[in-house]
Amino acid sequence: MNQNTKLRYLLLLVIAIILTGISTANAEISSYACVNAELQEISPGSIGIDEEFTLGINLESCGTKTPEDITFEIISIPPDIIVTESLVTKISELTYSTSERYLKYHMRTTPDAKPGPHLIKMKLTYANQPVETVKYYEVEVRVIGEDAEPRVSSVETSPEYIYEGDTVDLRLGIENYGEAIAKSVVVNLEHEFKGIKTSTIGTLGLNGSQTALFKFKANRSGEFEIPVIIEYEDDFGKQKDEYDIKITVLDKKGSLNLASVKVDPVLPHMGDTVELTMRVENSGDRTINSIRVYADHPFKGLKESFIGTLDPNEDGPAVITFVADQAGEYEIPVTITYSDDFGEEQIETKINLIILETDSGAGKAAIVLLILAVIGGLIYNNYRTKKSKDEVIRQLMEGSENSDNDKE
Repeated sequence: MNQNTKLRYLLLLVIAIILTGISTANAEISSYACVNAELQEISPGSIGIDEEFTLGINLESCGTKTPEDITFEIISIPPDIIVTESLVTKISELTYSTSERYLKYHMRTTPDAKPGPHLIKMKLTYANQPVETVKYYEVEVRVIGEDAEPRVSSVETSPEYIYEGDTVDLRLGIENYGEAIAKSVVVNLEHEFKGIKTSTIGTLGLNGSQTALFKFKANRSGEFEIPVIIEYEDDFGKQKDEYDIKITVLDKKGSLNLASVKVDPVLPHMGDTVELTMRVENSGDRTINSIRVYADHPFKGLKESFIGTLDPNEDGPAVITFVADQAGEYEIPVTITYSDDFGEEQIETKINLIILETDSGAGKAAIVLLILAVIGGLIYNNYRTKKSKDEVIRQLMEGSENSDNDKE
């Protein structure tokens, strides 16, 4: 056999070996195990809060060999979904290469489940050569929710008729008209007065109602449209609604005022010790506390007097003593302060006071002579009046006696 013939046989042998190897490899590759997981159904299609539903998973063989040692498990589930079946399912084999297995899970959303998409994660494992095969899947479950609707259902004030200067207790009835629970309810009152502007209610159930309490000082009169902001959470997260209420504040009514002013002596002279008594009256319908009266006079002495508490229709004296060391006419500013729930308030007014010049001896003598002259005049007038009356009586008596004589 020549050299060329040997080379040809060698080449044919190599080709035969290569072809044989490819056929063997193809035979090995064409025989394999395969399993797929497929979502079959979610029932019902719309899942609400605190509702039951089912999840169907179909395991299907997709290879040429019978799958063995199959494990299907739920490896992650949201905290607001509960599964009643075991999370792990083991299957020894799918019997034949094209067989299927249907898995059904009964589930339920919790009462506080949040609306929106929820991911359930699963893992499929089965035996295969040369290594184990692992596949991962995700199923999205969408939970639907309802709207809460907390609204203002009533408005009450105490006092019922509000006057300027009143301290007002405001009660807002808040009722849930929605189809879901309203949680973390906070009511904000955007008024322009001094006082409480926020009230926390908490949770409002279906058709539930609670009262939001506020307190403020109506420091000016008028009609006010006050925004009410209600913040809460429902199935769709944080919400905020706005409503308006109307409050009327009437013109200022009588409350604290000076009922009377007394000066002792009545006509003080320069150098006198003067006692100024101002009676403060509470003409309102509420008790007023910590009442003080301050008279800003220019003299040496006390300027402030503490009265304390005055009930409705009650009055009390503020006594201020000073030495009138200057003569003249004075307009003295008087400030009445008192305390309420929102701090110190004040009322301002004025009184007039005349201080005469110091008395002289001639002045006193003139006053004495004037008084004596007045007294003398009164005595003389009384004497003349009495004498006139006596003369009239005497004449009447004489007339009566003459008449009797004539008859005789």
